[in-house]
Formats: sequence, structure tokens, C-alpha cells
Amino acid sequence: MAATDKDTAEAYRELVRYVVESLLGDDVDFNVEADEGDSQLDIKIFTPDDVRGRVIGRGGRIARAMRSMVTAADIGTGKQVTVDIVD
Repeated sequence: MAATDKDTAEAYRELVRYVVESLLGDDVDFNVEADEGDSQLDIKIFTPDDVRGRVIGRGGRIARAMRSMVTAADIGTGKQVTVDIVD
């Protein structure tokens, strides 16, 4: 992975981390990881079971909005970026 790819993955991870932290607050322990492949970047959100619904939202609206935001933030990487909320 080139340095620019690593920086891009970190930028996406930080964007998602900022949104999740805004939803959950500072007192909830969560983790956001970025896994990069040749043509895809997977952002994975790990949260405690009792607050996962706050990240998903009613009917998945917050999760959908987060995925749309990441798609809109595409900076010409040519990679498909996915956001997953891991059980």
C-alpha cells in the first residue's frame, strides 16, 4: 500500500470515527478500522451491543446517511468504499 493510499484510508476512517463519536458521545468505547484491498476500502465500525442501534438509526437511516456521506467524500481513489457496522 502506497503512502497516499494509507493516508486516504486513514482520512476515511477518521471521517467515520468523527461521525460515530458525535452520535455516541465520549463515554462510549468503540473502534473504527479501515481494511484496504486492491479495488475496495472497507470501513468497519465496532460498537457495544447496547448502543449499536444509535449508529444504525431507525430503519437504518443513520447508517444509510453515513454510507452516502462516505460516497460523496470520494476523492478520486477509484476504489469502492463500504461502511459496515459489525456485530
